Amino acid sequence: MLDLSRLTKLTEDLEQAVLSEDIDEIQRLCSENSDFIFSIQPEKKNTSANQQLKSFIDIHQSATLLVKQTHQTVQNQLYQSIKTRKSVSKYKGVKHAE
Repeated sequence: MLDLSRLTKLTEDLEQAVLSEDIDEIQRLCSENSDFIFSIQPEKKNTSANQQLKSFIDIHQSATLLVKQTHQTVQNQLYQSIKTRKSVSKYKGVKHAE
């Protein structure tokens, strides 16, 4: 049986985190509720529950996309930092500089 009140609360909290682009809050919500999220099953006769479930899925996909984009941005910044560090260390005077 689907816990609709918990699903509604999680959907609202996740939507708020996505709108504010709070990656830490998104990750916290998903890790704390991962067992619940993976246990969700659609109900054949309850259309309102399925509609809420559809809403949650849309919000969860948005959150996942936001986390992936943030991860990619951080990876690109790290790559640029490493690339710059390697090109700077090619100069002789930099080896001994502090």
